[in-house]
Amino acid sequence: MALPGKRCHYEVLGLGLDCTADEIRSAYRRLALQRHPDKLAQSGVSPAEATAAFQELSAAYEVLSDPRERAWYNSHRSQILFSNSTPNDINKSTFIPESDLFPYFNNSAFSGYSDTGKGFYKVYSDVFDKIYRNEISFAKKLGLGLVKEAPLLGNIKSDYSQVNAFYGYWLSFVTVMDFVWVDQFDAMNGMDRKSRRVMEEENKKARKKARREFNETVRGLAEFVKKRDKRVIDMQVRRNEEAERRREEEKERRKQMARERAERVRAYEEPEWAKVEEVDGVGVEEEEEGKKKGDESELYCVVCGKKFKSDKQWKNHEQSKKHKEKVAEFREACGKKEGEGEGEEEEEEDEGKEEEVLVSDVDGNGFVS
Repeated sequence: MALPGKRCHYEVLGLGLDCTADEIRSAYRRLALQRHPDKLAQSGVSPAEATAAFQELSAAYEVLSDPRERAWYNSHRSQILFSNSTPNDINKSTFIPESDLFPYFNNSAFSGYSDTGKGFYKVYSDVFDKIYRNEISFAKKLGLGLVKEAPLLGNIKSDYSQVNAFYGYWLSFVTVMDFVWVDQFDAMNGMDRKSRRVMEEENKKARKKARREFNETVRGLAEFVKKRDKRVIDMQVRRNEEAERRREEEKERRKQMARERAERVRAYEEPEWAKVEEVDGVGVEEEEEGKKKGDESELYCVVCGKKFKSDKQWKNHEQSKKHKEKVAEFREACGKKEGEGEGEEEEEEDEGKEEEVLVSDVDGNGFVS
């Protein structure tokens, strides 16, 4: 059975191993109300026991509500529950069996966030330092190269670059140990070459499996610790707040741009050249209006050489400065023609007659209807 003080997380929540995420969430909410320290205190439970019960519930939910932590817990549940080692055993030997790490996958392994005694940073600094020194010892015995120096866990006041370096190292940890002690057979005692080869292959498989499991355990511990590291938690809160602040600033910037665009539209004044073009009758809307009124009489200014399909167009044109100047020039030209006499050539007389026909049809303002 599980050792005293160790209960399966599923047992704490009253659930089976195949429970769903919704069932885990529902069970936690229900039990959190029942096991809240204040409520337990009212039923005669001591404050210490009430707090411990609620912490046990919170720890169980924290692990099982995270898919990755739950998967790791499921595959190592028996080892965690039935391990005979305690957190204090970490300092008793040079070699760290994988089973010695399992007690640290529990919130009860530390108390508070100090770097002394049972504080979070003291407990886990010792654990990872022991793993690192164990790696150095094996590297020397096996004649391997130097083991890459492991960053320190630090304490609550450490710079966040140190925090990143520490977890970056241990989350990608690969041991130098060869795990020859897990060999199942003594290949030297094989009866023949074939049997020895089979034994060696089985031993290789066992070593590979043990090495992989040790790497996964150390990485899993690093992930467990990181999720509970107050520095990481606080940094995530700050990042979320900063992201929210930037979203609000961007939202306000867009609103301000919209207000400025609206203000420019309200303050917009049509330039004079655009007004002149409209007066001259080249506006798209007026052209369309003229097309719709195709049954009306077409007006033509012989002086300016322009056609108008609406009264509004030719009246505006009539008042334009450009038109008045053209009419004045036209009248002046007509006066000169009349004073030239009869000595013109036949071709010029014909042209003069055509021009007189046009002039005779022009009203006082230069329009032909």
